[in-house]
Amino acid sequence: MSRRTRLNPIWVVLGVVGWVGLMWLGSQMYSTSPRTAGFDLELLLRAGRDVAAGRSPYDPALVAGAAPVAERLFYSYPPVVAQFMAIFAGVPSGVMLVAWDAAAVAGLAVVADILARRFAPDLPPSRVWIPVLCMTPIVFPFAVGLLFGNLDVFFPLLYGLLLLGVAGGRDGWAPIAGGAGATVASVTKLHPASLVLWLVVRAVRSDAARRAWLAVVTTGVAIIAVSLLIGGAAPWSEYLAVVRAGSGADLVDPRNAGPAAQIALWTGGGEAFARTLQIPVAVVALVVTVVAAWSRRDAVESLAWAAAASLVTLPVTWFHYPAAMIPFALAALLRARHTREAGRVAALVTAATVVSIVAISALQLVWLAVGLVIVAVRLSVGAKPTDAV
Repeated sequence: MSRRTRLNPIWVVLGVVGWVGLMWLGSQMYSTSPRTAGFDLELLLRAGRDVAAGRSPYDPALVAGAAPVAERLFYSYPPVVAQFMAIFAGVPSGVMLVAWDAAAVAGLAVVADILARRFAPDLPPSRVWIPVLCMTPIVFPFAVGLLFGNLDVFFPLLYGLLLLGVAGGRDGWAPIAGGAGATVASVTKLHPASLVLWLVVRAVRSDAARRAWLAVVTTGVAIIAVSLLIGGAAPWSEYLAVVRAGSGADLVDPRNAGPAAQIALWTGGGEAFARTLQIPVAVVALVVTVVAAWSRRDAVESLAWAAAASLVTLPVTWFHYPAAMIPFALAALLRARHTREAGRVAALVTAATVVSIVAISALQLVWLAVGLVIVAVRLSVGAKPTDAV
């Protein structure tokens, strides 16, 4: 990240090898029967096609109150997601997966570019977003999301917009875009809604958070109004019925990284134990969100704590959720440039990346990766500059 040296060719080599490998793996997974690539996106596309055809996107059995069948995917997102996906009802699944992933990667590059302009204005932004794109295939939570076509691959963009909106700067659009990003994330996946709580508390001491909060309200009302105009109240009633039915799904699953589920797996506590344990887990997450919003003076650190807490507010946390922490890792690296903490921050972010790779086979380690990013952000707060630049 020095403006005096050329971009190291190792980034190009790493990027080419990583992307070729990821695309090869994706093509192999897509050619299996049933497909193991893009299955999450296919679920969204089917829901969009149902809406386009005038049908409900929800399983009638779940709407009637039947418990979900194990190992069977079902559409459980709010109606607005299916209504949006109806725009792409006629797009072939394979084409949509490529476009979906390309849009998510482009969103990450945009966030990296703006973060560079905000926190390292003397550095050409391409010195940041090019290495970020080259690293993307080996940041496994994000790469897995790309392979599956998860909606969460847009969380680096949405969380990044919120970070940019509240972390100072003179861009008048940033708090509005950040609030809109928080709304979209919350409406689509629910668990990021705790970030709205963070904004409410933070608005007491921050004008940027106050403007972002107003954007959340405006955007949220607009999204709900458009959804009701398109489909009326019936889809929302069906959605609530599916949420109630879905609450009976198994939580204790080796693929569920949620603390309650993992502790239940370690102790053999079972479903009842996991459901009971999720209550204090959610309470602690909300307390961390409020305390961070109120007590942490630095907006980047404060939001980083809230972002990490948002990953556990609901009982299910999939491996790809922590990709939302990527913007905070970038912010830490950029803020620590030319400071005494630069080496330690870089080592922590590198360690977080390596741990996230190992976590593909030891799921609990994904929380260590999140913790390393939090520590890196903490070290970057007020880091003192070195004598040599």
